[in-house]
Amino acid sequence: MALKIDLGLRTFDICDADGNVTGQIRFNPADMGFVSRWQAFQTCAQQLAATPPATPEELAEKDREMKDLLDKTFASSVSHVLFQGLSCFALCADGRFVLENVLEAVVPEIKNAIMDAQAASEKRISQRTAAYEGSATGLAPGQGV
Repeated sequence: MALKIDLGLRTFDICDADGNVTGQIRFNPADMGFVSRWQAFQTCAQQLAATPPATPEELAEKDREMKDLLDKTFASSVSHVLFQGLSCFALCADGRFVLENVLEAVVPEIKNAIMDAQAASEKRISQRTAAYEGSATGLAPGQGV
């Protein structure tokens, strides 16, 4: 016997700049807990920008730290797919870090998923509460509208 439970997980193909699929990641983009975990990730990134690593060893440690925090943020092991074995600080041809390109691709998807989920939730709730709008139905005696 199996329990089928929808956790809101979605699968995303990860493509390189040429459009080749290099892997897949799976997470719930509308996870409301993502926001607080994302804030912790941003705090770490801001600290990194304020005090950049001075040695290759420090850079390697920060790379591991950022990838671990990204996995925790997504509540899924995504960093190995997103970075394909590269440092998150690897530079692209345009001078941007790979990490910047990853975030630029992922953040809009998460924002859209959260907005869509909130709209669907509000619609579902309003369908159940519409009958009570502007009426005294369900109120205790003496309570007004």
